[in-house]
Amino acid sequence: MYSAEARTLVNRKIVLVTGAGGSIGSEIVRQVRSLDPTAVYLLDHDEGALHALQLELQGHGLLTDPFVLLADIRDAGTMRRILAEIRPDIVFHAAAHKHLPLLERFPAEGVKANVEGTQNVVAAAVEAGAELVVNISTDKAAHPTSVLGATKRVAENIAASYATELTRVASVRFGNVLGSRGSLLTSLRWQVANANDITVTDPAVTRFFMTIPEAATLVIEAAVLAHRGETYVLDMGRPVRILDLVQRYLEFTKADNRIVFTGLRGGEKMHEQLVDSTIEAVGATAHPRISRIDRPALDNAVFRAAVDGLCRAAASASSTELLDMLWTLVEPKPVPDSALVEFVA
Repeated sequence: MYSAEARTLVNRKIVLVTGAGGSIGSEIVRQVRSLDPTAVYLLDHDEGALHALQLELQGHGLLTDPFVLLADIRDAGTMRRILAEIRPDIVFHAAAHKHLPLLERFPAEGVKANVEGTQNVVAAAVEAGAELVVNISTDKAAHPTSVLGATKRVAENIAASYATELTRVASVRFGNVLGSRGSLLTSLRWQVANANDITVTDPAVTRFFMTIPEAATLVIEAAVLAHRGETYVLDMGRPVRILDLVQRYLEFTKADNRIVFTGLRGGEKMHEQLVDSTIEAVGATAHPRISRIDRPALDNAVFRAAVDGLCRAAASASSTELLDMLWTLVEPKPVPDSALVEFVA
């Protein structure tokens, strides 16, 4: 299942997973635990998710285990303190806000979690002497047209800016995962069970899909390749038409729910991309299902100063001012996309 290099990477190492209670974070925890690490720390700000994960892993939810950490990645001081105490060898950073329409409405929350939170985690990891930091990204960071995509693109660049000779850093970009919390299949299952209308944005819309275990395994394999801030993209196969997936599910369950088309929401694309061909070049790696993305290097000092300004603005600036600052940090600036529906406040 894993390469020898992946097993060696994790074996007898102290590992920290942020967003450990989430769909991807919890699966990374499960898989890392199978590779004989010295310890795996679970960090999340969701008490219920931590309780559920500990119950699954250890058969109890007492929450007295020192490896279960309740903390918010948006708190820089807390991140520095925790990482200085546990001194992880490897950090998998999976914590993020991921729901596109909510971040269109509340961009400051996207900046605080995805930009400032990433900076806090990566900076604290480097300061604590971590050997490796892996930032979990998304296909929406390729030619971003949404706040989610923009904040995750900036997060990829933040991760890259902290790579050193002592701390290897990389981001891993992939599309939708089947069965994740709040995902298509979760919503579809609920709508069918409750005889609700099935909501689909557009008959032609497509997305990339991968199972949660598959994504987590490839993230661990990509960690082996990490070096000086590069971004890796996983082989997601061919994009799937959402309507086809819904119709197959209805046939399988013998349900007769009505399908309602709601239209693309602000920031959504008709078809996602894994790579921004305008500035990104794709190269092969030693792993057949992982490719490397190369793009022009940034001036780290200038970039980080702009990020600091953006994070300060998230506390008080208007959404319009904040979005202007966010998009100046995304290269290139967003261009009109025929599949993009402009968000109307």
